[in-house]
Amino acid sequence: LARQRARWAPRLQAACRQMARSAAESFFATSAALNQSGRDPRDAVVKIFNTRQRPGWTVPWQDQPVESSTGSGAVIRARFGQAGSEVPMVLTAAHVIADSRFLQIQRSTDRFSGEKFQARILAVCHEADLALLSVQNPAALAEIAPLEVAPAAKLPHVFDKVRVVGYPVGGDACSITEGVVSRVEVQEYSHSLRAGLALTVDAAINSGNSGGPLVDAATANIVGVAFQKLVARGVELQGHAVPAPLIQRFLGEAAATCSSAAAETSSPPLHLRLPSLGCDYQSLEPPALRRSLGLGDRAGILISRLHHGGSGSGPPPSMRRGDVLLEFNGYPLDELGFCDLLGRRMHFAAARDLCLVGASVPIKVWREGAEIALEHTLNPARYLVPRGQFDVRPRYFICGGLVFQPLSHEYLQGWSANDRPPHLQNLFLGGHLTPGRTEAVMLSQVLADEANAGYDSGWVGAPIVQAVNGVEIRDLSHLVEVVEAARGGGEAEAGQRQGKEGYLVFDVQMSSGPFRLVLPLEGLEEADARICALYGVPRACRSQHFAPGDDCDGAAE
Repeated sequence: LARQRARWAPRLQAACRQMARSAAESFFATSAALNQSGRDPRDAVVKIFNTRQRPGWTVPWQDQPVESSTGSGAVIRARFGQAGSEVPMVLTAAHVIADSRFLQIQRSTDRFSGEKFQARILAVCHEADLALLSVQNPAALAEIAPLEVAPAAKLPHVFDKVRVVGYPVGGDACSITEGVVSRVEVQEYSHSLRAGLALTVDAAINSGNSGGPLVDAATANIVGVAFQKLVARGVELQGHAVPAPLIQRFLGEAAATCSSAAAETSSPPLHLRLPSLGCDYQSLEPPALRRSLGLGDRAGILISRLHHGGSGSGPPPSMRRGDVLLEFNGYPLDELGFCDLLGRRMHFAAARDLCLVGASVPIKVWREGAEIALEHTLNPARYLVPRGQFDVRPRYFICGGLVFQPLSHEYLQGWSANDRPPHLQNLFLGGHLTPGRTEAVMLSQVLADEANAGYDSGWVGAPIVQAVNGVEIRDLSHLVEVVEAARGGGEAEAGQRQGKEGYLVFDVQMSSGPFRLVLPLEGLEEADARICALYGVPRACRSQHFAPGDDCDGAAE
């Protein structure tokens, strides 16, 4: 044993010295890098504590249990109003503060006390997964030097070294992971289910890192906001960040829209949107398809379907089905929809998102054998089946124990993607707005009572409502109007009193085919009262969106 110790002791000592040398080199390399960038970004990164309560989309009059979650955010300087001065704010991801009831931030405990400060949401854009917070106590951020956001006209290059700063699970101290930019392209944002420009990095992004800054290793400027990572078998180190051009667009619109007074008071958060082209399109990669359109050496994408705006007013769309979009806002498109933007090739959706909602942009289309220059107005996206709904209350209406609500992605999340009812999933994937239908209103459940005896109870397959008393239903607010008119609570339009006298007739489409439900008008008020008392439903039998005297709007609030 003594001989073995004598033989191995020098080797162990040498190994320990090598480990100490490596640790010292790593420490000095990190210090040198931080000194080169001019500052340590950890000082300006805070931990966010969100107490949230999500609505119950399957039982819309109830809320889910209160939850707590954490995320990260970066202290920056933001301006509100034309004459407003720059003040410290916290930039984070929208999903970190979604459905919030109470918000707090905590500065880095390595440098400050562990005291938490109450915060509130100033502006949020769920489609871009960005949010801006203010802190009620001005002294909370007074000792922090804010980080700078990279210019809007600049994107990092592939191989650029970056660092993700935040508070991931597994510890309390501020954490830094390092990597390189591996992609700059349009990706799907999991929070909003919408495609947008994103940075892909191989630096680790874990739970709790969301909302934290992605900083340039050389300058410590914010080049992105961490918002998601790709999780799949065989996939490692693929994190995504919202890039600086979208951040600057968000901050600029928030500054122009929100006044400096609103930033200092308890005004409701400013909800911002991204624009939509207002159509479906397909690539023109197949040569035969391009030849059939007579494009010659031109390139672009084929407009396959226009989206109805949900309102009968407004100017007609500039594009038509069958047009080929050749150029968008001065950017010529190729057959895949890619263009030269910010010094690289990327999908034109990135250029679209840099525009403001309501902006009029020049486009060129190929129509009937000729190039046509048009002005196209960019409006926010609307879907037959809404998705990405946060900070809103579900809309519902109950009549005789029949619970009606619009189909939404949030409702479908009650099932896994492979187990969703096919007729509902098909509407989510392929349904589109038309002048005659702007929502898919479904019968989500039946609260059993003698008024609806014989129609089963609970979940009955979620059939889609087609008509009430012979009137085709446009959306949930229209259904409420038709039912109230038949019950004598409103003015009936032509045809709203069709059907058998004294009854409400609901024609619905089951997954297996058409089906009819009939409720007697006599005794319906008493039935509603019984159902409310028995099932714990609010006495109004409807969400606040349809309170008497309010203007029923088909769009979610």
